[in-house]
Amino acid sequence: MDATQFALKLAKVIGNPIILFLMAAALFIFLWGIAEYIRGSDSDSVRTTGKQHMLWGLVGLFIMVSAYTILKVLVDTIYK
Repeated sequence: MDATQFALKLAKVIGNPIILFLMAAALFIFLWGIAEYIRGSDSDSVRTTGKQHMLWGLVGLFIMVSAYTILKVLVDTIYK
């Protein structure tokens, strides 16, 4: 196995599952924020916490989708 095949296998076996797990975690935080926002509609502090969770969940999703896209572009252009 040469370095190119090793890098491809490393990206597929380690990189993709980690990125997908972090995407799922960010989605969970976002959905948790929505639930907090709806459940605590009568309390300003609970709504603020829900808004913060939604914001950070979206930021996390954006970062993970960007990382996945960059990794995919690198693998497709350099190693194929």
